[in-house]
Amino acid sequence: MYPTMIDLNGVRLRNRVVTSSSLLGYGAPRGRLVLYGLSPIAQWVPLERFGAVTTRTLTLEPREGHFSLRENRRLAELPSMLRLYSRALRRVDAGWLNAFGWSNIGIEAYFSEYFPRTSRLNRIVSVGGFSADEFCGLVDVVNAKARPGEIAAIEFNVSCHNVNFPFETIVEEVLAKAVEQSRHPVLLKLSPDYDYVAHARLAERYGLAGLVAINTVKGLRLDPRTGEPLLKNRFGGLSGRAIKPIGVRVVAELREAGIRLPIIATGGIRSFDDCREYFWAGADAVSLGSEVWLAPYWGYALGPLRGLQIRRLIRRVEAYDFNFSRLEPRGAGARPGSDGSAAGRLPAEVGPAQQLLHR
Repeated sequence: MYPTMIDLNGVRLRNRVVTSSSLLGYGAPRGRLVLYGLSPIAQWVPLERFGAVTTRTLTLEPREGHFSLRENRRLAELPSMLRLYSRALRRVDAGWLNAFGWSNIGIEAYFSEYFPRTSRLNRIVSVGGFSADEFCGLVDVVNAKARPGEIAAIEFNVSCHNVNFPFETIVEEVLAKAVEQSRHPVLLKLSPDYDYVAHARLAERYGLAGLVAINTVKGLRLDPRTGEPLLKNRFGGLSGRAIKPIGVRVVAELREAGIRLPIIATGGIRSFDDCREYFWAGADAVSLGSEVWLAPYWGYALGPLRGLQIRRLIRRVEAYDFNFSRLEPRGAGARPGSDGSAAGRLPAEVGPAQQLLHR
């Protein structure tokens, strides 16, 4: 069905548009309330059309975090659920601030309840832990439950800001011990709040397949009436339109630092022009996150329109890749940001006339 899979250093994608961790839960709804765990907009987009769908970050044991593990709720409980959401997710300024705290059912339950139901998807399994031993245990479970080629990759989330842990102290040990155990390609999710260039170099040293840049930016908002934090956890991860310039900067700086691993870029993407901007900065693929999947409650009524826009975005990115292959095929060793890539070929400033050639 997908004869032209894209191979990014062993990470096989159906196209260059993937989805970010958490926004689509485990890739399928649990019960009648689509709102819970899976963006309502997802019902208007065939998820198999994405290059890959990334799961919510999974831990060894079920974890409530700053939210709840209850997945089936009666309609009468909807108000209480929305209040719970408001303490874990808030729309702020030009983005979203969240602190779910890795709320998830645990990796064993995922493989038992959701993995068989999402076989039509190309999946990236996101995992998180607080030690190298936990990451090794997570890799062991994925190895046992998923055959080589049955998933696109494992994503190591060693950079979450809302679980209150200094991940920079364990990154190298995690990569040194856990990566070599994996039967699947491994991606490292980078934080703009840590030394992401140093972490990317560790990823190269320990044989990872690629990078995901960027995770959310640590943020804080206070209620202007009371001075109390908006979120239960006080601090949260900022995502959405507000962080796009940071994401583009990080991707560009990784390439300028000589990092050659494939980069899946994420942060504030909502249009084809956003995707192209990340490609020019040096990304190999893009990931759609909160800017696409979240909306004010009334905004979900526009779900069918949002679905059409997402499908059109995927088609345009696919056509964009095709045009590049027709105009100037990339060499086997070419990386975005160097000779043979979009960033390397196009001028720093592209005027209206030139833009027409790349739309």
